[in-house]
Amino acid sequence: MQLHVYLLKQFSTMNAESLISTITSIGGGFFIGVILGYFLKKIIKILMFVAGGIVGLLLYLQQQQIISLNIERLEGSSTTILTTLSSSFDKMTQIGDMSTLGIPLAASIAAGFTVALANG
Repeated sequence: MQLHVYLLKQFSTMNAESLISTITSIGGGFFIGVILGYFLKKIIKILMFVAGGIVGLLLYLQQQQIISLNIERLEGSSTTILTTLSSSFDKMTQIGDMSTLGIPLAASIAAGFTVALANG
């Protein structure tokens, strides 16, 4: 009879420890995802502001006939750069597979990242 009570206590503490570990993983992952999403959104805004300023300056200088731009060549270069960036991003996501982190952690990071991008 005492063995049964001992095993029941051991089983209940194992579940509590497992539950605490899972909750910590979910909460920490969500927090990390929010921080990553917030900073990524801010970095993208800064880069887009700088790129827009450069393009605006080039177009202004072309309008004032200070410089001459070959729009077709500029478009080809930007297409090449964007294609290279997107292919390198695909390679990074294949290497950094988040499924090894576990479903609760990966899902909470993704949820936090989405919340930060939507609101941040």
